[in-house]
Amino acid sequence: MIMIGILLLWVGSLLPEVVSATTIYSYIDEQGTPVLTDKFENIPERYRAKVQVTEQVSQGTSDHSTAIRLQQTVSGWVLRTGEKLSTLILNISGVTHYQSHILTVGGTVALICLIVRFFVRSQVVRFLSLWCLIMLALTIPALLYTSKDGPLDRLRGQSERIQEKQQQLLQPIP
Repeated sequence: MIMIGILLLWVGSLLPEVVSATTIYSYIDEQGTPVLTDKFENIPERYRAKVQVTEQVSQGTSDHSTAIRLQQTVSGWVLRTGEKLSTLILNISGVTHYQSHILTVGGTVALICLIVRFFVRSQVVRFLSLWCLIMLALTIPALLYTSKDGPLDRLRGQSERIQEKQQQLLQPIP
């Protein structure tokens, strides 16, 4: 569910960029006829100094404000869903809260992928669920290692203490 929310948030963040403007170049040729083009390369060299540039919203795209409203709606939905799901996080002993969160979400997604894999007959869906399981197997250990208060943080803290001691030893004795 969270993966779907992240996907929707990503798609929602792209929506404002979908709304695009086309650059229209216009000039008047020797006969006094206005010429419009969307490619600067199509304009003869002698007219390029007199070109007028106009931005025109493409006809096939939606309104920019509609895209922003849709993005805000999707973002709000993802945040509300994340808040509701955070109450379902298991408290696993022996690991930090952040690692419990990673294991709970990863385990839930893995369980969903396994269920999909066993009960869906579509080869495409089965392949995607297998791909998702492989990606989980690669990312969950990395996330556990780099999580807040995880082994990487402890190593970083130890290295900072070692550097401080080295700096103290390198200072001249008065």
